[in-house]
Amino acid sequence: MTAPSGHKTGLYARRAAVPPPRWRDVARQRGMLLALAISLLIAAWVAFSLLTLRQQSLESELRMLDALSSALAAQADGTLAVADTTLRATVDELAGGAIVPGSPHAQETLRTRASALPMFRKLLVLDAQGLEVAASNRPVLAVASHAAATYFRHARKAGGAGLYVGLPQYVPGLDDPVIPLSRPWLSEDGHFVGLVVLLADPEFLDAGFARGAPTRDTGLGIYRRDGGVLSDGPGENSAKLLPPALSRALWEQPDPEAARIVEEGERRRLVAPRLLQRAPLLLVVTRDASAVLAGWREHARLVAAFVASALLVTLGLSLRNAREQQWRRANEAVLAAERERALYAFQAAREGAWEWDLATGETYMSPRMKELMGLAPDEPAPRGEALAALHGIHPDDVAPLRQAMQAHLDGRSAEFSFTLRVDAGAGAWRHVRWRGRSLRDGDGALSLFVGTAYDVSAEVAADQQARRLDDQLQRARRLEALGTLAGGVAHDFNNILAAVLGWSERAREAVAEGSPIARHLDHVLQAGRRGKSLVERVLSFTRSGARVRQPFRVQPVIEEVLDLLGASVPAQVQVRRELGAPDAVALGDSTALFEATMNLCNNALQAMPGGGELCITLAQETVSEPRALWQGLLAPGPWLRLSVADTGTGIAAEALPHLFEPFFTTKGPQRGTGLGLAVVHGVVSDMGGAIDVHTRPGQGACFELYLPLAPQAVAMEAGDDSHVPRGQGQVVLVVDDEPALVELLEEQLAELGYEPRGFSDAQEALRVFTARPGEFDLLVSDQAMPRLTGVELAQRLLQLRPELPVLIATGFGGPDFEARAEAAGALQVVHKPLERAELARAVDRALRRPPPLGMNQRQKVG
Repeated sequence: MTAPSGHKTGLYARRAAVPPPRWRDVARQRGMLLALAISLLIAAWVAFSLLTLRQQSLESELRMLDALSSALAAQADGTLAVADTTLRATVDELAGGAIVPGSPHAQETLRTRASALPMFRKLLVLDAQGLEVAASNRPVLAVASHAAATYFRHARKAGGAGLYVGLPQYVPGLDDPVIPLSRPWLSEDGHFVGLVVLLADPEFLDAGFARGAPTRDTGLGIYRRDGGVLSDGPGENSAKLLPPALSRALWEQPDPEAARIVEEGERRRLVAPRLLQRAPLLLVVTRDASAVLAGWREHARLVAAFVASALLVTLGLSLRNAREQQWRRANEAVLAAERERALYAFQAAREGAWEWDLATGETYMSPRMKELMGLAPDEPAPRGEALAALHGIHPDDVAPLRQAMQAHLDGRSAEFSFTLRVDAGAGAWRHVRWRGRSLRDGDGALSLFVGTAYDVSAEVAADQQARRLDDQLQRARRLEALGTLAGGVAHDFNNILAAVLGWSERAREAVAEGSPIARHLDHVLQAGRRGKSLVERVLSFTRSGARVRQPFRVQPVIEEVLDLLGASVPAQVQVRRELGAPDAVALGDSTALFEATMNLCNNALQAMPGGGELCITLAQETVSEPRALWQGLLAPGPWLRLSVADTGTGIAAEALPHLFEPFFTTKGPQRGTGLGLAVVHGVVSDMGGAIDVHTRPGQGACFELYLPLAPQAVAMEAGDDSHVPRGQGQVVLVVDDEPALVELLEEQLAELGYEPRGFSDAQEALRVFTARPGEFDLLVSDQAMPRLTGVELAQRLLQLRPELPVLIATGFGGPDFEARAEAAGALQVVHKPLERAELARAVDRALRRPPPLGMNQRQKVG
């Protein structure tokens, strides 16, 4: 459907209108100055001038008549096009069964179409015998036969011919003559079924002539090829018609549309013929040459006195004609450019167009619109409100789309804009943005709802990706802040545990075995070790623990987890293992990965209190392009994917942002510490991997750990941890800002056979070492100290004695602390709290290892 034609015409006129050319410019372009000079020179030749003026008058009139003929022909073609469209649509609907003759629907359809065509009196449907079976007004003259009518006989004889326009004639049921326009109604096999006829007023093709005729003596005639007269203009103008022989002769001319002067006995007439495009008709505008030359004859009688006036008239006519032609060409060029620009813009935008006629419910969808909405090119557009419920639209978007459209139609939103999802096949959804506006008719009532649509899938995907990356960044920042906080707490707690464990161990060695005090101290040591284990778990989250980083085969670790887990799996839970990477090697701490996998499996079992399935998958995967996961980014290359999936209760949406935060748990205060997933995050991050999470409440959860692959496995040699090595009197410089820990280390080292020198002030230790650098064999220093950290102290001492072994003890060194300490020259980093045996082995390893590189080869830590 389209907007009213008057509205569109006015719109295009406003856009295409150009100002009329100036007279001065027209005169220059048409050579009017030269014409004036020539006219003055030939003024002496009166006769020639009069003949010239006479000829110019005739030619000017011919041009004017030709322009009028062209305009009237265009108007007549438009009227015939409307009639032909109505006839064609009615025939198609009769052939397709959409209109059933004799039904109320057929009567109403014909009446509606006829009422939209005021120049036509009646719309009829005739059967093969010429009887009326449907009409646009009641009653149907079932007994009246049109079989003898010329148009009916022509239709039966012509078979598949198109539009037929008959001569004015009387038809059954009407008192006045009408002009029939008809199209045959044929069956699928081409047999004649009936005829659809529009009965028009005799003046339906020349209604605009009275307004456009320049003079009263200008005549109009519409002729058929056989000489029949279809119209002689408004009113009675038979005297102005051409004789049949002359009208037929015009058809036979090489150029039947050329304006010319014809001889009719002693009568000379100017004719401007035009062939109609919609029907084999010839429209001819005529005028008597005598009437055209009446003014010229008057001027001829007064030529001697009014030569100047004659010249002015000639120049005036020429100027007017040139100006009109130039103005017309300029407007046509502007219109053509506007149409071309609009076409290019619409094609480049790849937009679809849609239209909804609110009065009739009819809709239109352009081919691109159908493509966007997943419809076939030949599939009809849905009617009315069904436009917002196409089968390809996501079910969740149907109601919001209707609400948005209704809000605009009710005036609650100035513009209509809505992005919906359309089924693109293979489980994918295309995002399409609809935009439109409602149009009102002259009475202010809603008439049309029109708009465009275009694919915004790329924009939506980019926006979603940006949101995912932003969420990931926020989670990473939150986890980093929490890690820093937890590490600081762990550092202070480690100092306390170091003193508790150290002095308790010393006291335990001093009491008799089996005494009550010994039992009490055993409980203290046990509680201290549990506290140490808890701190280690916190430090594993902060990625500051003493991780072992060496190649190991992953699948045996996972198999060990499943074997250990087997005894604790409830009977109603099925465990399915899909381990397909027996040779896959990762770089990191196998014990930490064991603990992380066990945490994930325990969480999955607790999420299935009523039973379900636990699936553990291990497989190698090659990533071809960067991929953003729930936590981390996968670079292209080979990866090892460890998946732990359950069919349990799933994870609530409000809990997802806090999954890997330490001490966050949904199990209640008595069932969990909130460190399980935090440990998983720390282990995977320490190994350089990433995590993806898939879950829906009530449909289970799946954790996918992506670990980078190492080239090969290297066997690890296990040492004998039961042996406690002893010293041989080496002098050990002990530095810690906690005096109790300095005293404890001194006693432990002395018992192990070393000679300790303790300081609780790093500056004082530096001063003593500077005075006697060759006296000391080893530095054992805490990291977090005021004024001078352990790493900074080691750098100062190594500048004085590059071969000095350095052992740094820390409760929390922060991210990448081991790398920074190694760059400063530390041979080993140990983590508080240290028990006596751990201290002995660490000191022994430091003294036995080769001396560090000189300062000129060592990277300094800022």
